[in-house]
Amino acid sequence: MEIKIAMAGLAHGHGIGFLESALKHKGVSVTGFFDNENKTSVFEASKKFNATIYDNLDDLLLNSGANTLITAAINSKKADIIVKAINAGLNIISDKPLVTTMDDLQKIVDALNKNKDVKLYLMLSERYNPVLVTAKALIESGEIGNPVNIINMRPHKLHPDDRPAWMFDSLLYGGIINDIGVHDIDIATWLGGSDVDEILAATTSNRRFTNISDFNDNGEAMLKLKNGCIVFLLESWLTPEQYPYHGEMKFIIHGTLGQIVVDPQNQKVTLYSEKKPPHDVSIIKPDEDYVSDPIKYFSDKSHKASVTTWDGIKAQKIALTCQMYADDKI
Repeated sequence: MEIKIAMAGLAHGHGIGFLESALKHKGVSVTGFFDNENKTSVFEASKKFNATIYDNLDDLLLNSGANTLITAAINSKKADIIVKAINAGLNIISDKPLVTTMDDLQKIVDALNKNKDVKLYLMLSERYNPVLVTAKALIESGEIGNPVNIINMRPHKLHPDDRPAWMFDSLLYGGIINDIGVHDIDIATWLGGSDVDEILAATTSNRRFTNISDFNDNGEAMLKLKNGCIVFLLESWLTPEQYPYHGEMKFIIHGTLGQIVVDPQNQKVTLYSEKKPPHDVSIIKPDEDYVSDPIKYFSDKSHKASVTTWDGIKAQKIALTCQMYADDKI
């Protein structure tokens, strides 16, 4: 099956980045673009990919010849695009977060349940990070026993002058835990080998960028998985300017027989256990990445995707619930 991709919503560069990588795969083409709010971006994308600009979403879905739709629209505006595309029978690739409200998430779930053959892929790219794939293999091999605590930290640099205005409107953006934390919730349940049983705590605040009134620059959550493992998440826009990377991610997994420290910036995984001296383990290169996996997921019914439709829905629901908890909307 060929993958013919149309794009609706170019508010974030993740979508164009995905297209650039996707075109390196055989049988992938770009058929058209639509976004009336980012016309300069649409014009540049049309020129770059030699694809038609459509005046409205219905025209794009009906006449572009696409069987797949990618969206990197403003966070709060993705749901309507996605629901229309699902009902038109197109598979979906979405930048995260998928939605900003529980009502919008339910609309997508309802559309998927009515269109059983349609697949949705949320860009949970950390599942393909070699250091996390390595940590997952160590856990599954029993190196640290049963996971007891997982700590996931994901600070970023904000550079507010380079960000679009919608990021500083909470109704459009949807909040830091919902936006960034969806990655770490997905990774925690994946590493922990269990779904979330309970949200123990969640909070947000604005401590550094206090001149921006409708914005929180940090968020934290504590979760309990169904197997008893406790997860702590730290999301922030607090990475200092002199830090050598855009973010300073760290992942620490404590188990009954040892612990794993994951350092993505330096592509290093360190194992501490009862029986072996501390050492850095060999990094595993995953078979797929965040682009090749959905391409195979959509085109080959026998392919077992690392991130399925319902993996994305599940992670987004927990992230959104944590955000609502922190915002006192539950």
